[in-house]
Amino acid sequence: MLEGTLVFLTLFSWVEREFLEEKLKWNAQGYNYWDQIECRAPDPNAKSIVITTPIGNKYVCFKQTNMKPTQN
Repeated sequence: MLEGTLVFLTLFSWVEREFLEEKLKWNAQGYNYWDQIECRAPDPNAKSIVITTPIGNKYVCFKQTNMKPTQN
């Protein structure tokens, strides 16, 4: 079980290395929060976590921000 978890984490960090490096860079600049936004098509030039629906539509529903999100 532990080996499976380690393999998963290793593969995830290898595949998502570029995104994780960018995230750490933004964290160092104070962007430590995620804010929910109206879901929209992903920008092909931006690094993002994309949500893919069962029918193949792709959306981005969060953005990284330097301000704590307000609760509505």
